[in-house]
Amino acid sequence: MWLGTGGVSLFALQFAKAAGARVIISSASDEKLERARSLGADVTINYQSTPAWDEAVLAATDGLGADLIVETVGGQTFARSLNAAAAAGTIFVVGFVGGMELTIPVLPINIKTLNIVGNNTGSTANLADAMRAIATAGIKPVIDRTYGFERAVDAYRFLKSAAHFGKVAIDLDA
Repeated sequence: MWLGTGGVSLFALQFAKAAGARVIISSASDEKLERARSLGADVTINYQSTPAWDEAVLAATDGLGADLIVETVGGQTFARSLNAAAAAGTIFVVGFVGGMELTIPVLPINIKTLNIVGNNTGSTANLADAMRAIATAGIKPVIDRTYGFERAVDAYRFLKSAAHFGKVAIDLDA
């Protein structure tokens, strides 16, 4: 289960599909969800029209939950991620745009024996492994728009609008 359709979520979707996984992804935009389906998403959930997206994940997995949740939001969604996770599942914490503070029940973590993993940049060996996987699977990053360096402010403004799908890039040579 991936939260959102930003660059991290879409890259995770591409890696998961390359590994043969079934992928569930969410967004507030039906248009972005359609684009995610074109990248291989198996189940899409609009979290605005389905605020109980965790229940939708459980329904889509016959009540089992997702083996891996890529938590890109943080405080606002963490309790729902706990609910949507499968027994012995992993919640991989990547972001905190929805807040860094958590008030969550501990019991589901214990009952489900969940793994909650923080994110860092990884090692050089991790990067080499990722690069091999990208080359082998032919993964291409999803770049919504590219701005020249002199338009970096416009790029950040577009990024802040949340209208992007994938990455917003700044070309230092343009």
